[in-house]
Amino acid sequence: MAALASRLYLTADGGGRVETSTHPETGDRVWACSACPARGDGEGAARAHAAKCLSTTTSGTLPHDHWS
Repeated sequence: MAALASRLYLTADGGGRVETSTHPETGDRVWACSACPARGDGEGAARAHAAKCLSTTTSGTLPHDHWS
């Protein structure tokens, strides 16, 4: 099964982004937010977080190892 490509969703205030990608070891769909410490599993959860996140306390970029 091919891995799904990464996707980005802008946060509600446009100041951050939620990036989803496929975990290289488990194959699970994981996400992390650049505007707050939130992270989790599932594409739907990523979209839901982006739709309500209003925090812009970080640089707006994700670390390369955001799921480790």
